[in-house]
Amino acid sequence: MGSQPFYINNVGLVSIDKNPYFNVEYIKLYNGDSGGWRQEAKDRTYYKKISSNDTKYLWAEIKITNLTLEDWNYELFLNYYDDAGQHKALIMRNGRIEAGKKDWGYTFDIGWGTDDGGSWKDDKYTLELVFMDVLVAATTFECGDNFVEGELELLKGTVLPHVGSATTGTDILKPNEKTLEELLKELDELIGLENVKKHIHDQITYINFNKLRKEQGVEHDHTISLHSVAIGNPGTGKTTVMRLLGKIYNKLGLLSKGNVVEADRVDLVGEYIGQTAPKTQKKIEEARGGILFIDEAYSLARTNEDSRDYGKEVIELLIREMSDGPGDIAIFVAGYPKEMNAFLESNPGLKSRFSQYFTFEDYLPEELYSIGLFIAQKLKLTLDEGAQKILKDEVTEAFRNRDRTFGNARFVEGAIYKAKMNMALRLMQVEDQKALTKDQLCNITQQDIRKVFDEGKRKKLKLPVDEIELTAALLELNEMIGMQNVKTEIDELVRLIKYYNDTGKDVLHKFSLHTIFTGNPGTGKTTVARILAKIFKALGILERGHMVEVDRESLVAGYVGQTAIKTNQKIEEALGGVLFIDEAYSLAETGSRNDFGREAIEVILKRMEDLRGQFVVFAAGYTDNMNNFLTSNPGLNSRFDKKLHFDDYTPEEMMQIALLYLKKEDMIASPESRDHLQNYFNELYKNRDKFFGNARTVRQTVDEAVKNQNLRMAKIPSAQRNEQDIHSLILEDVTEFKYQGNPLKKSLGFRLGS
Repeated sequence: MGSQPFYINNVGLVSIDKNPYFNVEYIKLYNGDSGGWRQEAKDRTYYKKISSNDTKYLWAEIKITNLTLEDWNYELFLNYYDDAGQHKALIMRNGRIEAGKKDWGYTFDIGWGTDDGGSWKDDKYTLELVFMDVLVAATTFECGDNFVEGELELLKGTVLPHVGSATTGTDILKPNEKTLEELLKELDELIGLENVKKHIHDQITYINFNKLRKEQGVEHDHTISLHSVAIGNPGTGKTTVMRLLGKIYNKLGLLSKGNVVEADRVDLVGEYIGQTAPKTQKKIEEARGGILFIDEAYSLARTNEDSRDYGKEVIELLIREMSDGPGDIAIFVAGYPKEMNAFLESNPGLKSRFSQYFTFEDYLPEELYSIGLFIAQKLKLTLDEGAQKILKDEVTEAFRNRDRTFGNARFVEGAIYKAKMNMALRLMQVEDQKALTKDQLCNITQQDIRKVFDEGKRKKLKLPVDEIELTAALLELNEMIGMQNVKTEIDELVRLIKYYNDTGKDVLHKFSLHTIFTGNPGTGKTTVARILAKIFKALGILERGHMVEVDRESLVAGYVGQTAIKTNQKIEEALGGVLFIDEAYSLAETGSRNDFGREAIEVILKRMEDLRGQFVVFAAGYTDNMNNFLTSNPGLNSRFDKKLHFDDYTPEEMMQIALLYLKKEDMIASPESRDHLQNYFNELYKNRDKFFGNARTVRQTVDEAVKNQNLRMAKIPSAQRNEQDIHSLILEDVTEFKYQGNPLKKSLGFRLGS
């Protein structure tokens, strides 16, 4: 059927105290693609901290010194673990060292990752080198936003009895020694999460009830399913609770190990056909005896249309494991509430496989404040009275303005760490640093924490008023026909802004510049928006004063995750100017559950708040539709408190607009043609509906009339044309314009002929 070679090394056994084969000289890390081992040593950059965004394959360059003159074969295992002791990756390399010089050096390059990157997340990691089931060397490194060059410190001497398990040598030396009561006490001491705690206690009570029934001879064939759904926003304690829950299940005899293996889409989904199943099965086996925790599980069910997406293969493998697998595993899937509901509906057999639902609610302001004090205490820090008040006020404000990306405990943790950094920078400026007391080195002041939250607030833009540009923009506005109510409101707005600038008041926080434009087509909304952008620039409110015009198609994509990207790109383009959303109400219209217009609204609302003062949003559309738009999301009305309504042009105003267009065409209308056009506009206005074209209809009419005049002139021999006729519009050129009635209002049915 086949054969498999094996080798006997005649050098000796390896133990924690002795390795007769080799010494490990160093372990260095460098970044590269799948062929990174081909890099010359002189071209490699070594890191002690890697970037989560830019690391593709993480290569370990390992140098050993041979200690024997015998031939020997090696099988090296490279294990990666995160800071919680969870297994990240396992790579194996085997080969042969030929008899050679003693003290001869050999170098191995072993890499793990993907060509697209994204395999490494912000955390601390341990890298372990295992030979003959003994951990012969180890080192630690970090992953964060940026690379940090440097060499790693080499650690030696920890036993690892079982290669390839999800348990480190340290874990074996320190087993789950806590009792069930101690674990439950640790759970109960977590801040907040009351409904999650109650759920777990109720579950334990139910398990004990079943045990009691069994002891009394009441047999039942019901097996407790541990597969669960964890729903909640980031930073709500999902991972912390899962790690405790694994240990609790272990103490209850439901899981043999109680470890937690974390995985996401990158860890489970392959790039090509045939890669996904092995990757997923490997993670399942790593988690066997504990919990497989899949964060952002909804990313596995991206779209029905993408045939190259293998996330659904993962879902099918998970269902098979939960249904017919050998057991001794709890599969937990986690993510945002809305997306998780869609995920559970993505496969008919998925929802029924999960017996429990844990809901992790956002922390309340007082809970966030308590978490902040707890983190400070862990870091041996204290907050003075002023710092405590600022922290309480800021977390309350952040809670009020939160959206689905709100970081909860992570937000507070980040604030405390930044405050510690500010404290360090402040104290290191003291001349006599040795005179600093222990209390001073541990005390975060009001100044330290205020800087944390002020960093996220944009400095007020202070540009001088450009009177020349302002005058030109206002003249352009006033030359427009009609819209007197709009001109009056803008004039008042300009005077108020100039007054606030003169008195040093903050315009942006006094009233909103984000504006709703309502009115029928052709009433001048887009033109006025462009002029208003110039006015804001001239007043020093906007840096650039340009306008980016978008509609639904420009913002909304067809697949999950793409709408936010498209919308953010347009907002980035509009920074320093105006984002003009035409027919904005179409974003709130939904014909199916896969409509992503509302996602675009949520992104726009968040950026309006986060980038307050950096750009202005004008949303335009029909009056009735825009009212529906404003009520489609609770946050919209509060963001737009300025509304400009554009009335339909009167027949007289339409005639004035027509004469302006004719003037641009160097054309003069005869009295008869003017009277005819005026009568035509009267009829159009009298019978108008919400689709009335206003100035657009006038432009189309003038364009057609000028074409008629040009055709008439073309029929006259050039010798007979005179200059006055060439520039005259007569009745013959406009007689075709007669109101025919609205075809939508015609009655249905048949009419008998005479």
